[in-house]
Amino acid sequence: MQAAQSSVPRSVSSSTKTLLIAGAVVGTLIFLLIVEFGVSAGRVHHGVTVGGHDVGGLTFTELQDELARRAEILNNEPVCFVRDVLRFCISPTDVEWRPEARATADLAYQVGRADSLWGALGERTRAWVGGVNVQWEGGPNAAIVGRLLDRWERIFAARDLELKRGIMRYRIRRAIITYPRQTFRIPVQ
Repeated sequence: MQAAQSSVPRSVSSSTKTLLIAGAVVGTLIFLLIVEFGVSAGRVHHGVTVGGHDVGGLTFTELQDELARRAEILNNEPVCFVRDVLRFCISPTDVEWRPEARATADLAYQVGRADSLWGALGERTRAWVGGVNVQWEGGPNAAIVGRLLDRWERIFAARDLELKRGIMRYRIRRAIITYPRQTFRIPVQ
């Protein structure tokens, strides 16, 4: 007669457990990567914004159309700057802001499509976790902004204040791409 086998399970070695867990983790990561690359194929990666405007999930053609619409909205609404009782409002067209929707679309579309696998994975992870904000290509005409700042400088000089030109130049550029519009403070000393 044959001896009955014990119903007590044999213990699995710790190295086998470690190998099984590592295999499960690697398999899960590979599966997630395949899904991620499939979902984003031909589309802007999720988590990508242009000037704070979400463009994730759009095809390249949809992205160009969306940025053209966005540029039109930004161009048609004035931006305002204040200091004490002074309020200056300008239209982006007053300073000849030239948004380059195609170049901006190229930059947004390239997020997560780096030349190396590790670069692409790093960009995609950054987009998923914290988001990637692409700035608008193009900007206001520097000479026109300079003349505008000259006028504002004279106004503030009459009040014994000095306009901080560099900061103001940056604020004009930032204000133009900000939507919904907000009022920016004029930096003086």
